Amino acid sequence: MMVVFLKVPLGDRQYFDIPLNNHVSGILSDPSVKVRSITLTASNTVSICISKEVTEEVECTSIEGVDRNLRNLTVGNYENVMQYDLSKAVDITENTWSIIRSFKRNDVRVRKKIANKYGKRRRNRVNQLLHHVSKAVANKAKNDKAAIAFEDITYIRRLYQRGNGQGRNYRSTLNGWSFAEIKRLITYKAAWEGVRVIQLSVKETRGTSQLCPRCGKKMTQKDRKARQLWCAECKRWMDRDVVAAMNLSFKGLARFASSKGAACEAMKGNPGEAMPVILRVDAAKLSHCQQPKVDRVVHQPKT
Repeated sequence: MMVVFLKVPLGDRQYFDIPLNNHVSGILSDPSVKVRSITLTASNTVSICISKEVTEEVECTSIEGVDRNLRNLTVGNYENVMQYDLSKAVDITENTWSIIRSFKRNDVRVRKKIANKYGKRRRNRVNQLLHHVSKAVANKAKNDKAAIAFEDITYIRRLYQRGNGQGRNYRSTLNGWSFAEIKRLITYKAAWEGVRVIQLSVKETRGTSQLCPRCGKKMTQKDRKARQLWCAECKRWMDRDVVAAMNLSFKGLARFASSKGAACEAMKGNPGEAMPVILRVDAAKLSHCQQPKVDRVVHQPKT
């Protein structure tokens, strides 16, 4: 097996060879990729900043809405909806906090060291899971020739209020929710593939998880803990997250058509009568655009 090395110049015609794994060597072998900078860190890793000129943007034929939830990520439109399981990230966060709280030694330095150790482990495991999901979303949008529409949930953590029966751990659960990180990963990977990303405003997406995507009427929820909504007009039960993804797709389509001067045509008529095909896909298990200039950082262990 041939091993590829990264030669780092040290001066006086001397070089330091760093062996590259298959993932990093495969990325750097792309002729359209340019290396911007190389950083040697104290944690025995090498950070390589690369960039690529996106010359061809994917021609969008549809819009896929992205509904971010604590335990899943729902992506799709009226024709096809996929749901990615992110409950593993919540379990990792809760287990980490449980381990940190179990140490009762009254020494600030020791407790800080333990918190940093397990916090770094939690961040690495969660980020790996998010990378798998974000890559799948970006590739699906590229294959479907679809743009990606996001809603604005910047202040979602303000849902926590004292004394409303949410429980003592609800605030810590919201603080551990990586809703901004998954958006960042999807955004830069979509830009890397030439897929357009549409950011919707709070006003545009108000009520997207309560309005029926078929008739536009407000749906009712029988149980607060259940994710099913009932439409009295269509006489149908639908998943709350699927409803939100469909409505975000419609809002993104209106924004996309509005930029081309055809907003009235985008909202004309109702979708077909056929129910959408809902595919539930779990993320991979944990294991070892305008014409943007996309930067990307890959990490290589230093040996």
